[in-house]
Amino acid sequence: MRRLAAVLLAAGLIVWLAAPALSPQPFVPRAVEFEQALGTGAWSRAGDGSWRSPVVRAPKRFDLVGLQWRGGSGPGAGEREAGTRIRIRAAGGRWQRWTLMAADHAGGTGAEPVWAGGADAYQLRMDARPRGLRARFVNATGSATTADRVRTALRRGAHGVLTALAGSTTPLARAQTPAPGSRGAPQILPRTEWGADQCPPRDAPVYGDVQLGFVHHTVNANSYSPQDSAAIVLSICRYHRNENGWRDIGYNFLVDRYGQIFEGREGGVDQPVIGAQAQGYNGVSTGVANIGTFSQAPQTAAGVQATAELLAWKLSLHGAPVGGAVEVTSAGGPSNRFATGAPVALQRIAAHRDADRTTCPGDALFAQLPEIRAQAAELAPQYAFLPPPDGAVSLEAADRTLEYPQPAQLSGRVAGADGAALVNAPISVQIVSASGFVTVGRTTTGADGAWATQVQTQYSRSLRAVARLPEGGPIASPRLDLQVAPRLALRVPKRVTARRSFTVRGSMSPRRSRVTLVVAHKGSDDRMHTVARIPVKVKGGQFTTPVRLRRPALHRMRVTFTGDGRNRAGRSADAYVRAVRPR
Repeated sequence: MRRLAAVLLAAGLIVWLAAPALSPQPFVPRAVEFEQALGTGAWSRAGDGSWRSPVVRAPKRFDLVGLQWRGGSGPGAGEREAGTRIRIRAAGGRWQRWTLMAADHAGGTGAEPVWAGGADAYQLRMDARPRGLRARFVNATGSATTADRVRTALRRGAHGVLTALAGSTTPLARAQTPAPGSRGAPQILPRTEWGADQCPPRDAPVYGDVQLGFVHHTVNANSYSPQDSAAIVLSICRYHRNENGWRDIGYNFLVDRYGQIFEGREGGVDQPVIGAQAQGYNGVSTGVANIGTFSQAPQTAAGVQATAELLAWKLSLHGAPVGGAVEVTSAGGPSNRFATGAPVALQRIAAHRDADRTTCPGDALFAQLPEIRAQAAELAPQYAFLPPPDGAVSLEAADRTLEYPQPAQLSGRVAGADGAALVNAPISVQIVSASGFVTVGRTTTGADGAWATQVQTQYSRSLRAVARLPEGGPIASPRLDLQVAPRLALRVPKRVTARRSFTVRGSMSPRRSRVTLVVAHKGSDDRMHTVARIPVKVKGGQFTTPVRLRRPALHRMRVTFTGDGRNRAGRSADAYVRAVRPR
């Protein structure tokens, strides 16, 4: 019985060890997260005015560390990043050099994480002493505790043996070749390669446009091995999702110093997935993060080539040239260099620092951008994408200029590749929002492939129609712009006494903040002459203002709205009031 029990125990151990190894996916240890509160009482003041912490031993071994502090109390500001440096000690070994930590994307309440790769202690140097400082850690290599290290070693060994017996598969052999219709597309390691099942997105991806690509760096030591890259990506994803509270990893793609390209944010490498990588411009760009710190050391030739090839393919896929500049509109944000609504001219392949208040991607990689652009321009012609094989969908509006609450009357037609009408094809009408495309109406095509529907909108919008075809997936129409003016109403008495005050009332929908009351009187030439323009505040969609007419005469009043980024200019119907002489 004892021998049988021992055999069963050994068999169970083998099954436990082999279970992850039998998976067709690479073995990825389970990631863990933890944090540590840091008091600053024992910090010392250096000769340059900076504050230095004592050596801090982490609760467990860590692979990634970031910082958060109480809002408004952090060191540094603006383009000096966080004014925070860190040095890390490998577990029981030597110290790394001091590394500048990038400012977080939330506007100065922390420092973005850096890769440590199995460290057990660290030390900080800051421009100012922070309050409420916390270090946040991720371990993605299965080495956090002694038990984790034993378990990881056993499972990794079992996986290696079984993989060798089954026939080894290199990471790049498992890479996906994206985008049907593309020629010579770069090999991109899918999310399964870095353990994305341990970092599931909070919700579905959101789609926008790809008009340019931003180049970033992740700010970590450059001494990692090619086997470390997947763990680095997983650690960044866990930090972005769980510590920053984002939907998913912020970057669309990541490139390591060995030329490996990793799929970042979920949603399809050939789709215009909106990331969280360049505040104010995420809806019109894609983000490529170079794994490493390139403030002084340049990216490797393999990393430069991979970045150039990726951007040449990605921009070409979405119909954007790789060279020259494009004008986009800033969506604002505390990290943005430009105000909300400002037109910004950016290179098609741009540095993160070109748009936001950061030194990313580091001075050395920034100096390599001309080389990346040149290589991308040379590679772009090979990415000859075939025209859409599945037909086309059109979108028209009976009237592109509307007055709220007038609905938009929309129509169109869906045809297949041979021009024949497609019957019962589902149609989604989508508006462009700050977070991507949002469906606001649905219908289907008739027997002739035509469709019609109406959409209600308060504001001026850019719309598109998306048809889902039986085969080949969705296709989209060109965009159509609708201009919506607010509805303005004005109420005035028919008869008033000249030089005595009375009240003018009115309403506005959708409600905005300010309108102008324009007053004119009838002159001796029987023409109306403007005598006053009175700014009026709108509260809750209503407004009132006192008016005094000095001259006995017939007066015309109207309320005008000059227009803004959400509604076009509009005006109310004319209202007439006669001012008579005082008795």
